[in-house]
Amino acid sequence: MKLFPNKILMIEDNPDDVIITKRMIGKTSEECEIEVASTGKEGMERLEKSAFDCLLLDHRLPDTNALEFLKKVRQGYPHLPVIILTGLHDDRLLTGALKLGAVNFLTKDKIDGLSEAILQAVVSGRRAGFLDKQEYVYTKLIESMGEGLFSLDMQETIVFVNQRMADLLAYSEAELLGQSIFSLIKKDETKRWEEEYQAIKQGRRRGFEIDLIGKAKEVVPTLINLTPLFDNKESFNGSLGLVADLSELKRMEARLRESERLTVMSQIAGEAVHEIRNPLSIIRTGLYLLKGYIPKNEKTERKLSQIDEAITRTTSYLEDLLSLSRPPILNAEMIDLKKAIDQSLEEIPPYFLANIILTKNIQEGLFIEADLNRLKQVFVNLIKNSCEIMKAEGILEISAERSQTEESDFVLIRFADAGHGIPVENFEKIFDPFFTTKSKGTGLGLAICKRIVEAHQGKIEVESRLNVGTKFTVRLPMRVTA
Repeated sequence: MKLFPNKILMIEDNPDDVIITKRMIGKTSEECEIEVASTGKEGMERLEKSAFDCLLLDHRLPDTNALEFLKKVRQGYPHLPVIILTGLHDDRLLTGALKLGAVNFLTKDKIDGLSEAILQAVVSGRRAGFLDKQEYVYTKLIESMGEGLFSLDMQETIVFVNQRMADLLAYSEAELLGQSIFSLIKKDETKRWEEEYQAIKQGRRRGFEIDLIGKAKEVVPTLINLTPLFDNKESFNGSLGLVADLSELKRMEARLRESERLTVMSQIAGEAVHEIRNPLSIIRTGLYLLKGYIPKNEKTERKLSQIDEAITRTTSYLEDLLSLSRPPILNAEMIDLKKAIDQSLEEIPPYFLANIILTKNIQEGLFIEADLNRLKQVFVNLIKNSCEIMKAEGILEISAERSQTEESDFVLIRFADAGHGIPVENFEKIFDPFFTTKSKGTGLGLAICKRIVEAHQGKIEVESRLNVGTKFTVRLPMRVTA
């Protein structure tokens, strides 16, 4: 047969299957040369040394599996026709192989059709037409599901995924096929998975929450419903998993907890401020009167001044508590961001900036809708924090620029210092009320900043490296929407 390929590479570790395959092909073409490799590594070496017209690939090899190997073949030999051979009757493998570019998929008990399949693969260069219209519709239905779907074989290797599952973890479908499920599970969650999967192997369905790891190593909280699968002999043959993304739900739960915590805190703060502020007013009035009766000398004036400063500090702390306990009411207007930053710097006591090297890179003509006084409160707090962390000596860079996406138009204001940095374990805590690492800090400054920025429909984020520095980024929309 002239059209039949001259050279075929067969990757198969079972000698009996090799003999049967060679015999079947020999009936069609005595001139066809068949080279055999018993492992994936040996197969790749042969592909690198010689050109082949077709590749016959066993599904399960000693050092890899067909899906993983097929991905490597497609990278280096994208036009080489590949036919998967397997002893398993499993449509999941068929679908996974097709997605990775295999042109045919044969079970070894139907190998009598191998020669025809090889001829069709080489001549047409197209996938074999073994998906009828109903299967096509079924496949499209799976791909358009709102939830992730995956299937595992006996070795807990991914043999099928839909597009939603790939999107959920920021992979392509091809990248997921052939991977072990354990490559997607957080290390501290593997024991949990193994415990749940024992029930699956015993034929029981399971639903449980577990954290998966995306391509960029981000944690994705999910709810997985697993169903055991069985072959036609009722033997366990893997599993099918339905995956729901819980990221938004977890964020909503966190916001609800924060809201409840702030509500309780607001009630306590409101009552505390009311109970303390009145006595403070009486003390300050008494101090004013006392100054008129006590003979003036340096010692008494110093003591009275200390008392007055203590009252001022306490009053300021109470005002911070009130700011935290109630939503900021904004008096929004169009403001010049450059002037707002300059005015904020003018409010910083000179000794804070005495030994600071200040650099500013503010884009000209930045006007945003915001509450000037509230925004200055944020800027002053962030500048003071940077100066205190650097112990009033170091470099402080302030920058502001406009940025746009298809969905939004906003400004980015950055405050970057060269201080000692923030430990990673504190990242999630620094905006919590009353959390502070300063010996004399109240832990309210950043919490109030966050509330003010969020009231402007913005975000405040932090990046930090130990012994390098910290950068706070305030993202604000150009206009506050109703």
